Amino acid sequence: MTAAARVLVTGATGAVGGAVLRRLAAAGHDVHGASSNGGPAPNQWAWRVGSEEPPEALRGPWHAVVHCAADTRWNLSAVESERANVAPLRALLKWLDGMDGSEGTDGMDGGTRLVHLSSSYATGLTGSVLPTSPEAYRNTYEWSKAAGERLLTAERASVDIVRFPIVMGTRRDGFLDRYSGFFWLPSSLCTGAVPALVGDENAYLDIVSTDDIAEHVRELVEGDRPAGARLTVLGGGDGAPRVAEAFDTILDALNGWRAENGAPALQPLPYVSGRQWNRFYLPFAREHLDRAQLTRVTAFQAYQGYLSVTEPFEATHRVDPILPTLHRSIRRWAESHPATARRVPRPWRP
Repeated sequence: MTAAARVLVTGATGAVGGAVLRRLAAAGHDVHGASSNGGPAPNQWAWRVGSEEPPEALRGPWHAVVHCAADTRWNLSAVESERANVAPLRALLKWLDGMDGSEGTDGMDGGTRLVHLSSSYATGLTGSVLPTSPEAYRNTYEWSKAAGERLLTAERASVDIVRFPIVMGTRRDGFLDRYSGFFWLPSSLCTGAVPALVGDENAYLDIVSTDDIAEHVRELVEGDRPAGARLTVLGGGDGAPRVAEAFDTILDALNGWRAENGAPALQPLPYVSGRQWNRFYLPFAREHLDRAQLTRVTAFQAYQGYLSVTEPFEATHRVDPILPTLHRSIRRWAESHPATARRVPRPWRP
């Protein structure tokens, strides 16, 4: 596809959706965004997919729909996660089928193109999206992304599914529309929220930039339609950073910013394996922790599995080295959250 395309991006105010929308617009496409509350820019509309009818401005036809919308919270129940991530996708598919069938394709080959953004972690604990039990996944977010992929494979004649791991900002300056998810780590280091890094320092911590995702989506939108479900996996593969490399980069970025802003340097935290932490340290310390410490430690446990990945993802599309982008993203986070970034962590004294 070389001519300008009319493209709808869901989740357009999120970290990934915002980057995808800007990249497609920069390539000359007629891009519209949809999100729960809409956005301040032109052509960004409020639409809760699956809960309400789309606004009149989002009537088709569309050359392509890029589905970025997702609730990435890990602590939802299976019912809540299905309602947040699977039900909207099911509703989107029904909307696309009705639009293509009733309005025609306006010269488009085969109807509206669909690009669905998933997660490298959708393969859960078994390395496959096929298990239907939440027990096969680290959390219900992974389970819901796997369910979404199964739904697409079963019901969509042609779809691009794009998996990617942890997301950092742009390669140029680390900018993100929304600093969430992994950015618990710099916040925790600055506030003293956790006493140790629970994980394997030699494990893989695969990371991509929003630039990597947005550019790949552009290529898919402009490229040939897939025959069936086409899966691509973005990442570093066996060249991804190790946990120790990533944490050293994060600490260096934070301490560089703190030195420039009159805050004392942060000290590295010790590494503790998940087995040691859960079987020995935590049971012994639990009765001595205050309520705030216990809340932080309990929340931190959700991340342990992501810091202990010893087998790399098999990336179909390898990204450029990511540590410089990680450094820029952490500094950009500090600039955006200066009160937290300059805090002096309190020592843990149970």
